[in-house]
Amino acid sequence: MIPCPLGIRLEPSRPIREQVRAAATFGAKGVVLDAIGDLSPDRLTETGRRELRHLLRSVEMSLIALSLPTKRPFDTIDQLDDRLKRAESAFTLAYELGTKLVLARVGGLPPESDTLARETFVGAVRELGRRADHRGVRLAIETGPDTGETLRTLLDSLASNGLGASLDPAWLMQNGHDAIVAAVALGPWVVHAYATESPKSTLVTSLSRRSGFPPGGIDWEEFLGALEESNYRGFLTVWPDPAREPGPQFKSVADRFRQL
Repeated sequence: MIPCPLGIRLEPSRPIREQVRAAATFGAKGVVLDAIGDLSPDRLTETGRRELRHLLRSVEMSLIALSLPTKRPFDTIDQLDDRLKRAESAFTLAYELGTKLVLARVGGLPPESDTLARETFVGAVRELGRRADHRGVRLAIETGPDTGETLRTLLDSLASNGLGASLDPAWLMQNGHDAIVAAVALGPWVVHAYATESPKSTLVTSLSRRSGFPPGGIDWEEFLGALEESNYRGFLTVWPDPAREPGPQFKSVADRFRQL
């Protein structure tokens, strides 16, 4: 099975430095941070950026990706320029903090019948890819609203070095899509993947049908196999339930993955 290191997405409402140190103690090799609050591009000073880089080095932790908060999809021209500028600021911050990945939920591809929204969306994603590439990073579109095949078609058509896909099994399932089919369809476009199967909840079930995999869940052996077929060598990120302690959740996933 592929030798993917396990990382963890930190909770932005809690002290980041404490979470980074704690994540190192329970075995995480990297973290995903949200570019909001004290870590937003307009609030994190040069000194703060240096201190964060030093903190990660001191615990031998990688910054897997920076997550760009998005409240609206990119299918409308309303305040689009401002949203593109905020995204570009996040691209710059990500590069300066030492990661080349920015994760974002950009929304789903509008139907062909909605010509204006579709053209706006495709144009915005193209521009996001251009700006990401210019800043030395890739924007990884979080899967969910669309099937893997639909997102693959979009990415192939744009053919941008600044774009990629972040596989989110939980959000795919929430939208009625098969995560394994999406992993196969997206193939080489996958630059990040989560190890979760329900919103902000870690893997709590068996990893294969042979060991009692529940109906409607994810066969993680097949999921990892699909990633292996596309030569994925990035992180698998655990996104803990914020209502529970992250350490036991992370260790549960790590223990189950070791079974494979």
